[in-house]
This record gives sequence, structure tokens and C-alpha cells, in this order.
Amino acid sequence: METLRFFTRRFQDLFEILSDGVAVWQLDGTVVAANDAMAAITGYSVDELCGASIARFLAPDDLEAVMQSQRHQIQGEAVSQRYEISLARRDGTGVVVELATRLLTDRGNGIGVLALAKNITEQTRVQQALLKERDIAQRYLDVAGVAIQVIDANQNLVVFNKKCRDIFGYEEEEVLGKNWFDVFIPERNVGMAKAVFQKLIDGRMWPSRCLESPVLTKSGEQRIMAWYNTTILGDERGEVLGLIGSGEDITEQKQMENALRESEERYRTLFEDSRDAICIITREGVIVDCNQAALELFGYEMQELLGLDVSDRVASFSQHAMDFRREIERKGFVRDYEMKLPRKDGVEIDCVLTFSLRRRSDGSVYGYEGIIRDVTEHKRLQQNLEQYVRQVTKAQEEERKRISRELHDETIQELAVLSLEIESVKRAAERRSTATVKGLERIQDRVNHIGEELSRLSHALRPSVLDQLGLVAALKLIVHDLGRMDGVVAELDVVGEERRLAPEVELGLFRIVQEALRNVEKHATASTALVTVEFDNAAARVNIVDDGQGFRLPERLGDLAGSGRLGLVGMQERAQLLNGRFAVTSEPGKGTNVTVEVPVHG
Repeated sequence: METLRFFTRRFQDLFEILSDGVAVWQLDGTVVAANDAMAAITGYSVDELCGASIARFLAPDDLEAVMQSQRHQIQGEAVSQRYEISLARRDGTGVVVELATRLLTDRGNGIGVLALAKNITEQTRVQQALLKERDIAQRYLDVAGVAIQVIDANQNLVVFNKKCRDIFGYEEEEVLGKNWFDVFIPERNVGMAKAVFQKLIDGRMWPSRCLESPVLTKSGEQRIMAWYNTTILGDERGEVLGLIGSGEDITEQKQMENALRESEERYRTLFEDSRDAICIITREGVIVDCNQAALELFGYEMQELLGLDVSDRVASFSQHAMDFRREIERKGFVRDYEMKLPRKDGVEIDCVLTFSLRRRSDGSVYGYEGIIRDVTEHKRLQQNLEQYVRQVTKAQEEERKRISRELHDETIQELAVLSLEIESVKRAAERRSTATVKGLERIQDRVNHIGEELSRLSHALRPSVLDQLGLVAALKLIVHDLGRMDGVVAELDVVGEERRLAPEVELGLFRIVQEALRNVEKHATASTALVTVEFDNAAARVNIVDDGQGFRLPERLGDLAGSGRLGLVGMQERAQLLNGRFAVTSEPGKGTNVTVEVPVHG
């Protein structure tokens, strides 16, 4: 004890001039000396400190740490110890102290502890605040949607946010402090990348707003990064500290751009080499692009056609444009839209347009793109064919009418006269043999049957009632004949006010019903058939339904011609000649339904 006090008196002057707190305590923790700085730290006077136990100022955990350190020093495991502890001041407030202790010995035996205390409360507060701010900044970096990295002037990585970790597959501890280029840049690109970095650091190159570079992930996969807003970091003296850059992985974007570029190149080849005219126009009708076939079709040079307003050249454009625009913007496309378009020389040609929408990246429509086909010659041939069919049909009907009239006026009349003559001979022969009479009766029956068949054939070729009384009367006869001859329950139903139609319309509808009933008679094995005729102001409709065996329809009705089944094809062609619509539905075991509708006037 006396030795310890002697030691403290010897160094008393030194204690007083130190700005840090100094205290000496016995091995049991009793303070035997302290300076004014220590008193200022604890809030106690020097006299109050002397004789007090350090347990008064320390929390249990800190007291245990101090005593544990003291034991280690006594055992020779350590010469001195430095650590942070909390001291309780006299006024109840706490301070953070950086404490350094050293064992005092006499002849090799520990006699006490010399402690130097530095008040680091404010320093600790500032550090904690800085750590908090750093944590907040790190959280902002980690929630950022872009990769953020900081590389110091020695090319070492010092900041690596969460987006970087997601892209590259590394954790911070794996890459912080390592040369960024050696870790993340493919070997063949390292030299060039480092040279660019050094130029930026040396001020020989301005930072780019966007710099694309290949990078390597932890798995060895190569990807493409786009670095935006690269910035040089410096201190207040202007010395370069490093470089900060934010970027994003654009690998998929570059792949899509390359695919799009290749697609556009292929498209341009098809665009230019197509034999069909292809045009791109704005929603207002201004041509912005076209191919060589379009120039040849309309007779323009490229510089003449580009920028041409279609509405100025097409007389009917205004009335067609609204329908065209309404349909294409409702469906996204139009197919086989017919419109007359003028060539440069003013000659109008019949065209068929197949167009689709062109959209911007945001989905908005800025124009239309499509194919224009010249169908002028096709339409002329089609019109000639239709006129030819009409003429052939008319000639057929005239021939049928002539044959029907000749059968009725000559052949049937001759057979009637022959029947009367046989009747006269039969009466004269009644006085003779019975066999002769019976033979004459058989001849007369045969002649009468031939007459009936010829009368039916004449009626089928061209019933005179069609010309005299109209469609409904003629249909009643053929419906009646079907029921009488084949045992089919056949009916005719008339809807609306019955009226006469144009002769060609009545004839066409009659032939369609006639052919449909012939199919019922020959192929359907039906028990019932219903013919419905409906009249209104705009159209006449005929529907023929049977409950027969039905059949499987091909995808296209015209395909029936290849198998020799021409009846339905002929009905469809007759409907088309009348500008009408024709439809047939049938399934095996479910009968057949034939419908035709033609426009009428007056």
C-alpha cells in the first residue's frame, strides 16, 4: 500500500499535466489516486474518488471486463489492455471512455493498476451517427433499381450494392478490395478496360454518359452492362479518389436488338423482292415507304410516291377511308379490302388491300402497312366469265323452253290423237275377238303412260306456270309431285306477302329448289321435306329442309365438284349469279338444310 502511494506521489506532477484522466487503484479496485481530468470525466472531486471503489462507476459487465484484464496482466498474459467502457457520472449521466490499463509491480509482484481514461463520448456519438448515415445510404443503394459501384484510384472495388450482387452473383466480402477489372472483365478485354479507366482518372478522357462493356459473372457467364452517368470522385483538395458508376444489365435487350436487326434485314429483303406492291402509310393516308413493285404498279418514281397523300389522288378515298380505318383499328388488320386506286397516268385500277396496324413502342398506332394487289384483269375475267355463264344459262333455259313447248304442242298432241284412233279401232273390233281388244287396250295404256311421262318431262324442263303465275305456284307443283311420286311428306310454307319477282330471280330460285328436291328424291331417303319461301322488302329467302340421312360436308363447297357431285355447286353458282348468298348444312343422320337469299327491288 505504501509502495503504491509512493509511486503515485512520485508521478503526481505528471498526472496533473495530462489532459487524459489518470487513476491508480489497488488490485481490489479501491482508487488511491486520480487527477483533475479523471474527476472531470466522472463528475466526482479528486478527494471523493480516492478511497472509492471502481465498482461505483462501472456497470457489472464493464467491471468484470476490467478485473478480467487485470488478472491476465497479473498472470503475465498481457502487459497492458485497451478497451471501451461506460462510466456512470455522479449526476447519473453516462460517458463512454477509452480505457488503457497497465499493471504496476514491485519486485515482480502486482501492487495496483494505472489507468488512463479518455472521454470519447462525443467521438462515439459522431461515429454512430456516421454509421447510421452509412447504413441509410447503403439501404438506398440496395433498393436502387440499378447496379452501383465505386472503384478507387487503384482500381479496387469499395462499394458494391445489392443490384450488383444480383447481377454478378458475388457477395460483398468476396470482391470488396479486389481489382475490379481482374474480377469482372473478360481476359481479352482487361487491358483496354484498364486503359480507359486510367484515362478517366488522369483527366485525359471525359466520362461517358453511357458506356457499354462485357462483364463476367461469378458462374463465368458473359453479360453486357451499360454504365450510365459515370462520375469521378475527388476530395476538397481536388485529388482523385476514384470513380462511381451506375448501370444495368442489358444482355437481353442487346439480344433482342440483334434479333430485331436481323429480322428487319430479312424483312427488308422480302419487302424489296416481293412481287406484290407493299406500302406503309400514316393514319392520315400519307405514303412513307414502298417497294419496287409498288412503284411499278402505280407508275411513280420513289421520290414522287414518298410523301404522297392518298386522299388527294383517290376520288372515293374519303368514303372508303372511314370504313377502312374503323375495321383495321377494331380488328388490327383488314383482308381483301376492295378499292379503286389511280396510277400516275390517272387510270384507275381495281385493287385488293390486305393491311395491318403499325404501332410505336408505347402501343399507340401511327400507321398501316400492307400489300396492294392489282385485280383489274382478274375482275375483268371474272365479269366475262359471269356474263358467259349467264348467257349459257339463258341459252339452256331458252332451249328447255323450246323443247318443252314442242313436247307439249306436238308430241303430246300427236300421242293424244293416236290414243283416240286406237280407241276408235278398239270399238270397231269389239265385235271380233276378245284377244284383239285386250291387245289394243294394252297399247292404249302404254300410249297414255308415255303421254303422262312426256307431260311431266315438259313440266320439269320449263313449267309454263312459272311464267304465267310465278314462283310460288311453280313450287307448289314440284312439291306436290315429290309427295305424290315418292311417298315423301312434302310441304310448302310461304312467309310474308307473296309477290312476283324479276323473271331471272324467279327462274334461279325455282331451279335451286328443283335441284334440292331432286337430291331429296334420289339421295336423302327422307320421310319429310319442307320448303319455306319468305318475302320482305329487301330480299327473298328460300329454305329447303329434309330429315334424310345427311352427309359430311367438305371444307369448301367447290370441292364437291371433284367427286362429281355437281348439284350443290350448281345451286351455289346460280345464287352467285343473282348476287345472293347460299348456305348448306348437313351431318350424317341429321338431314340437310339448304338456304338461299337473293336481293329484290320494288
